[in-house]
Amino acid sequence: MDQQLRILIADDHPLFSEAIADQIASVVEGAHCICVETLDAALDELKSNDVGVLVLDWDMPGMNGIASVRHIRKQFPNVSMVILSGFINNIEIREAHAAGVQGFVPKSMSGKAIVSAISVVMNGGTYRPARDEQASEPVAGRNRPTAPARDHPDLTAREREILQHLASGMTNKEIARQLGLQEVTIKMHTSRIFDKLNVRNRVQAVSLAIAEGLVPLNE
Repeated sequence: MDQQLRILIADDHPLFSEAIADQIASVVEGAHCICVETLDAALDELKSNDVGVLVLDWDMPGMNGIASVRHIRKQFPNVSMVILSGFINNIEIREAHAAGVQGFVPKSMSGKAIVSAISVVMNGGTYRPARDEQASEPVAGRNRPTAPARDHPDLTAREREILQHLASGMTNKEIARQLGLQEVTIKMHTSRIFDKLNVRNRVQAVSLAIAEGLVPLNE
């Protein structure tokens, strides 16, 4: 794969998939999103392009639940997979996870929260709803139960506050306005946050913070 990360979004509601693609493009440097509306079109794109992440609607033309997931995984073992759904029961979630799906994202979440969950998978983690359900309080991480946000020993109170604002999708200018600080001050704090978390950008910082329970993932 080249430096450009190709993200394939397969959903039969183009306004929804295009909105998610726009949000991904605005926060993920180097991301190129491709939107399709059927499973066949998704398979064609997977065959033609080096896709890094597949975001797949569970209920769309051509989809046959876990059978389709297994077919995709067999043909394309290296692509990361995220399932979008209005509802998947816990048996289907467990079967899909066993088949190699890394993420399960309820469509009821906000666009920013969906992108945050997808970014967890992009950075090597897993995302699944709490208690294997489409719960109102989803949890991000590596298959562990819901936990309250915890502190990072090296982060100051101000840095934890800014990290929470980053996780909510706010820009540096918006955070500065919210906290009554200069934008350059926010940039300085975010740089220190990146150093302390050993990450390179805000997407990685938010992904790590969510995966490690440093901040709650708001819907």
